[in-house]
Amino acid sequence: MLGSIKKMPIMKRLISSPLKILGLLTILLGLLIVVFTYGYLIVLALIFVGVGLMLYLIDYGIKRFLRDRKSFWALQSIFAILYISSVFVTYMTWQEHNYIIFPKNFKGQAGIIFGIAGYPELPKTKFWKKTIVMPNDGVLITSTKMEDIPNTIRYAYADSPEFDNTSINWDPNFGIDCIVCDSRIETWLFQTGSEGSAVKDIMTSLCNEIASRKMTSAYKSISSAIQTDSRGPYLWLNSNSLTSLPNGLEKFNLYKVILSGNKFKEVPEQIFRIKSLEDLIMADNPINKFPCKITQLQYLKSVSFAKTGIKQVDCDLSQLDSLEHFDLSGNELTLFPELIKSIPKLTWLSLNDNQLSDLSFIDGRLRKLEILYLYTNKIKNISTETIFLGNLKELLLFDNEIERIPDNISDLKNLEKLEIWNNPIKYISPKISQLKNLKSIRIDDDYLTQTDKDNLKKWLPNCEINYQTRNEKLLELQK
Repeated sequence: MLGSIKKMPIMKRLISSPLKILGLLTILLGLLIVVFTYGYLIVLALIFVGVGLMLYLIDYGIKRFLRDRKSFWALQSIFAILYISSVFVTYMTWQEHNYIIFPKNFKGQAGIIFGIAGYPELPKTKFWKKTIVMPNDGVLITSTKMEDIPNTIRYAYADSPEFDNTSINWDPNFGIDCIVCDSRIETWLFQTGSEGSAVKDIMTSLCNEIASRKMTSAYKSISSAIQTDSRGPYLWLNSNSLTSLPNGLEKFNLYKVILSGNKFKEVPEQIFRIKSLEDLIMADNPINKFPCKITQLQYLKSVSFAKTGIKQVDCDLSQLDSLEHFDLSGNELTLFPELIKSIPKLTWLSLNDNQLSDLSFIDGRLRKLEILYLYTNKIKNISTETIFLGNLKELLLFDNEIERIPDNISDLKNLEKLEIWNNPIKYISPKISQLKNLKSIRIDDDYLTQTDKDNLKKWLPNCEINYQTRNEKLLELQK
């Protein structure tokens, strides 16, 4: 038999047995993968080529050790059937998927919450398809772990098998740490139509149940949102798309909470229970109403509501006798909220990136201010309200519309730093020389003559003067 094979043409020798045919087809498939993916899937292609060569090697072994023709073809058939079966099973396993059926006309937010003990397991996979029927509220809680099911999904509505998969945004890695314990909630989040918070709210509720030891999660936090520095423990949860917080934060005696860049529409009720709180940062959240309950935080020293929708303060803040820093920057304010002046020990006020046009809001109730940020507004004049800013040490007025540094600049006798660049300054009063404590000034030179610069140096001999050129100014603002 072997002698007759040697006399066969090369092509016939390559396909003279079932294993050789399968081997050749496998190698050709590997080569096609390289060609059609431009070498991107070369590793996969090499695997196919390797498997094809292995089939030729098996064929060679069978021919070498089996001289009986019937035994040869019987073993060839067995190996061929095993190979085809394994290819079929591998392909179908690769095609294994979750078939998720949403309620009729479902819109909004839906999710599958995994690994919660006591809840039912997901249905078993049948013929490489796991059918998951979502409840009417769109939230399914299961004890099944996320890693135990296929990571490929297909969708359908309850009343129609036809479904546009691109109409749903799927986040397979949506999870939250429970903060008050070492557990974590892992979820597949689905979004179609308008955005909601139903899934996130249920996840927070589950965290509360876990913290009270009424249930458990199969997942643990990778890192804690509660950290510690030299001042003590603090909570850092910025940019997490959060809409709510779990209970029990007060037991950690937090001195600082950072919740910027989330989706809170109001300050969470749990914050007001943290009586030890000194610093609260709620910047860049869609909060429209100022939280008057903040007066319950007697140790609060610094608060930021920058880039929120807050434009008014409707409550007396005189009880906040520890509060020193108040930040309302980036809120498009045209009028200053008067009740901020009721804060008895306010020393740092951030009002930058608003629409304020003058300094008329300043009066004697702001005498204790030491730092005032008013940059990127529409201020045109440094008016006589400076008489109330005798304790000011740092004044940032850059990126406004100021043309003059007037005589009343001399009111700022304790001023150490003045940033007034990106203003069309054309006149500087000689009385700036009375600012004996001024250590640095940064100003535009677009409209200043050399004489103006020489005078400024003469008037401020001990001050570092930095001139901002137009190109430098553009680069600075682009940052």
